[in-house]
Amino acid sequence: MAPSAEPPEEDRKHLHVRLTDQRSSVYDLVTEYLQAAGKAPDWYWRTAGRLEGSEGENLEELLTSAFEAGAFIAHDHPEDLKFVWVSEEECERERRTEERGDPREDSGKERSSLSHYA
Repeated sequence: MAPSAEPPEEDRKHLHVRLTDQRSSVYDLVTEYLQAAGKAPDWYWRTAGRLEGSEGENLEELLTSAFEAGAFIAHDHPEDLKFVWVSEEECERERRTEERGDPREDSGKERSSLSHYA
């Protein structure tokens, strides 16, 4: 009998992408991509800030740009990224830490590019 193709629950992991430098801002990197691609960062950030659950008019453009920005960052700034495979338990623990606002975590990062678009 062939073994199950799906790993046991505790072995399933998913990917988290993090910045290696705690002082870096993903907003700055996305803004850099938008400028390099000839897109308007102010439109992007304002639209992202106003987007609500069912408002889908600009969703495809936002998602496409975010995906492209991720590829840009991974290509042009690979040293700024780390890839971590985590279990559901590790993910939940990280989420709880972020909710508590642990000052040692990413919660204190500067959001310079986003701040003047909000």
